[in-house]
Amino acid sequence: MENSSLTGQTNVFQLTDEEMKKISEILSNSMFFTMTCSSKTEAQMCSILLLEFLYFSRYKQTVQRFFGGSAAEGTNIKTSDIDKMIVGPNIYVCSDPGEGKMVRGHVFLVDSSDCSQGHVKLVLLKTDKTIPTIFDDHGKTLNDMLEQKQDGKFLLSNEKVVSFWINFLQKRETSTGPPRTSRHGPCATAKNTDPQGYVKRKIGDVIEQDFAHGIPYCSQTSEGKDWLRDRENFKWPSKKVVAKIKSLSCHAVAVGDKMSKHSDVEWRISYLLWERELVWSFNDIQLQGYVLLKVLLNKYIDPVAPEELSSYHMKTIVFWESENTIDNCWHPKYLLQFVRNCLLRLKCCILSCTLKHFIDRGKNLLLWRLQDPEVKDAIRNVIEEIIQNIITYLMQCVEGIDLNATWVESDGNVEEFLRKCRLDHDPRITYDFRESREPLRLFHFGRSSSLNVNVETVPADFSTLARYIESFEENDRYITDVHASIKNPVKKIIHIRSAIILAKQMLFAKQFSNEKFQKLINFMNENSDLDAISGKLYVATCFVAFKKPDKAFEVMKKIYAASEKYDTLIYAGLCSDCKSMRVSGETLIQERGLPRCSLSKTRNLSIFHDVIFANGDLPILPDALKFECFVDRVFLVHPSVYLFYLKVLCSKSTEKKNNISLLERAVHECDATLHTYRHFNILGYCYFEHGDYEEAFNCYRISFSRTVDNGRPNAAIYLLPILVYNILQKQRFDSDSEIIYQR
Repeated sequence: MENSSLTGQTNVFQLTDEEMKKISEILSNSMFFTMTCSSKTEAQMCSILLLEFLYFSRYKQTVQRFFGGSAAEGTNIKTSDIDKMIVGPNIYVCSDPGEGKMVRGHVFLVDSSDCSQGHVKLVLLKTDKTIPTIFDDHGKTLNDMLEQKQDGKFLLSNEKVVSFWINFLQKRETSTGPPRTSRHGPCATAKNTDPQGYVKRKIGDVIEQDFAHGIPYCSQTSEGKDWLRDRENFKWPSKKVVAKIKSLSCHAVAVGDKMSKHSDVEWRISYLLWERELVWSFNDIQLQGYVLLKVLLNKYIDPVAPEELSSYHMKTIVFWESENTIDNCWHPKYLLQFVRNCLLRLKCCILSCTLKHFIDRGKNLLLWRLQDPEVKDAIRNVIEEIIQNIITYLMQCVEGIDLNATWVESDGNVEEFLRKCRLDHDPRITYDFRESREPLRLFHFGRSSSLNVNVETVPADFSTLARYIESFEENDRYITDVHASIKNPVKKIIHIRSAIILAKQMLFAKQFSNEKFQKLINFMNENSDLDAISGKLYVATCFVAFKKPDKAFEVMKKIYAASEKYDTLIYAGLCSDCKSMRVSGETLIQERGLPRCSLSKTRNLSIFHDVIFANGDLPILPDALKFECFVDRVFLVHPSVYLFYLKVLCSKSTEKKNNISLLERAVHECDATLHTYRHFNILGYCYFEHGDYEEAFNCYRISFSRTVDNGRPNAAIYLLPILVYNILQKQRFDSDSEIIYQR
């Protein structure tokens, strides 16, 4: 087992209750800022609901895509994959033949005979060849998915359905080529690399996506009805959450009981939408306990017993423990106790080989697992050791703050540990916690809209954007749970993207009236308040493209004027490690951490995002960014870098050198991120245009050094030959030019 001989071990029974509570608060506060909290999950919920809404709109309100697991919950750890359930139109499952006959479409009747709890067979009740299904759209029919049994009944085959999806995924083209596909339980799994680091935050890491095919029930399952009825006896989940769950569908997904003799035609009942609603209702302590259990599983249990337990088991343990935890225990000082209680419950489940499904309480999630007594004992021993030394183990699970080293240096002395935390770590985890809570919430909300949603929206064509706009106007009731601070910026970026496409069309036409152009600018201005900076930079981009530098300068002055009314701007992008910025005059000063701010002063904070462009934007982009279109489908630029680049373009020759210096400072402030190289390309191009070939070369050299390890395509491969060509065109080489050429 990893770290079996831990230093700094302190048995929990050696500490007083008060000492345990103090350590627990530090642990909880640290996780709040580095791993998980309810505001992060709420922001993730909003962005996931928006992504699903836009997907539904994109496919003309026929095909639905639902996210599950950590991708939906905001509880992801380094090993997390992405779970998606695809629900096609016109196919349904029902438990009552009379109910099924009232439904328009293809209907399957549930048959649970000779099936283990939670699994069913789907017998064709009625079909209509005139009503298309998702299979018809991709070269198959519903009949191709059926299997006829000896009694003449037609059953829906999970094997055939999953094979259909694997074949479908193999034909998909991504930026890194067709994905590697396989079957994983009810899912068709697709694996490809993350070429831009938007998902894994690391170039080249494998993105694993599990696609399950779900068929909705016409009404709630009998087990679901029983569970909802029993909720009256418990405080968690709240009545509001239960009411929401009542409105959500259950689904049958394509996987049978592996021990069944007819596994190929069995389907598992899924409560994905119900369960993610439960996680979305978690408070900070529930979320932190759940994430800690997942990390413990990954670091300590999986190495001794791979594939025996899963994060779904950990989630179920948290569900059960939450149902039995009283309200006044949801406080940071009780996090250690909550995790310990979850581990004790898990240990009992391991010993009895029984973990009941939280909703379908007749289903045992440990059925057919833990069959090897040695493996079972190994898991139990790991859990017992973690319980006995829970402080040391949990401190090693926290990311971003090395609490364990501080604990070891303190020799298990709690007061010394607290003193060292105050001296050596971020003050937010000790005495500044409350003042940092609201800025962090704003950060999570800003990041969810700018990355999760906008990156997917930017490459959309005009007709797709029009469908998005129409859906917001006509079907906004479907996303009432989405917070306005996320929904409104997404609406505005969709309008901005539409305007950019119209601007490109006007540039191609080369003939347009000033009145038409002004209408376009007015429309962009109306939507440019999507954040503090980037929205206005899209407007300035249009002015530069239409050769109106004075107008672009006016927009930039408005950015400074509007931003100065805020104490701090919170940066919610990926292009800098600095998370905030102050505006003073025409100077932008980036700062590392989030600001501290009491709740009464949150009006003095505002969000700003990265500027996001697509390769199709090439006609409207300034020269340095045109080259980026050749290597990336979508790319990000830090607003500070882009603003100063536009200033360089629009300034008079006497002011260019000073503005290039300001741009250089902004580039260096953003250094050491995945997007640094692009900023150096922009700076290098400005030096090239200014005739400073030595500095241009140095910038391109630095840019290459940032991508050589991860193999990421780099526009410097185009920029450097242009630089060399211009050097060669000189009639006489001065010493600097000759040195560059020799390099």
